[in-house]
Amino acid sequence: MLENARGERAVDVAERLGHNRLMAILEPVRVSRVPFGVLRKIQDHFHTVIRARADDLVRDARLRLPEIAHLLETPLNAEPAWFAVPGMYGGFAYRLVADGANARLVAESWCRVVEGSGQRHEITSAGVRLVNEGFV
Repeated sequence: MLENARGERAVDVAERLGHNRLMAILEPVRVSRVPFGVLRKIQDHFHTVIRARADDLVRDARLRLPEIAHLLETPLNAEPAWFAVPGMYGGFAYRLVADGANARLVAESWCRVVEGSGQRHEITSAGVRLVNEGFV
């Protein structure tokens, strides 16, 4: 489901390069369904959370903020994906906990060397809600 800078998924690149035998194994298998517009808004809100917590570090490391479409290929409440931020000594764990039009992403962030730095956010297409902080 993830796209490169040209907006191509792995299966699209295989098709463009004529690697037809790879297309079947590279075709994404969706486990969760979230309308594209909803997923895009959730991702935008998630990026806002990341910038609020670690903008200077993200910018200094020239990180590309995480796309979340790959979460559609994993079951709800699966092990979280991880976005490490150099210099933060931590990062962001994130996973989908609900799908459909009411999709919800839970993101937890922390710095391993700062006690009480943990924050947990619930993110929907409507916005972000801080649901817990001070852990870790």
